[in-house]
Amino acid sequence: MSSSEQTATVDLEAERKQCLRLLTYGLYAVTVRRGDEHSAFTANWLTQVSFDPPLVALSVENSSHSIGMIRESGIFTVNLLPSGARDVAGMLGRRWSRVPDKLDRVEHAFGPNGCAIVAGALGYLECRVTSSVPAGDSTVFIAEVTAARHLREGAALTMAESGFRHAG
Repeated sequence: MSSSEQTATVDLEAERKQCLRLLTYGLYAVTVRRGDEHSAFTANWLTQVSFDPPLVALSVENSSHSIGMIRESGIFTVNLLPSGARDVAGMLGRRWSRVPDKLDRVEHAFGPNGCAIVAGALGYLECRVTSSVPAGDSTVFIAEVTAARHLREGAALTMAESGFRHAG
């Protein structure tokens, strides 16, 4: 079989997904609020993009419940989950339409900006959205880190450790 015939038999979509899943990611609990309404979701597409000012980029699925809350309030908190927190990440990763009370099922307190701080987090970043850009089935929010607390030492939870796979 020639190399062109071999290429033709390869499932390019499956290979693309397999390669993208080799990129390394943390797994974070992002909490949001809009007035008295609170919610949370797990995110793995998050990165620091600037030191001065301190900025992060967060990708949020356009179909999520929380995206409207972020757009309206302009704030969110990134909870840095510790290694071993797979159950917390799994609970918060459920669709709001199926488990609207998911945040109530995870121990938490409220931080200075009013968003939840998940019990056991290594630390958290309070963020204020400065801009956003459409990105396919998601929106990327650029946000300034307005406050941060390092709560305890430990290794961070990763997608690889959790065994979860993003569907995209």
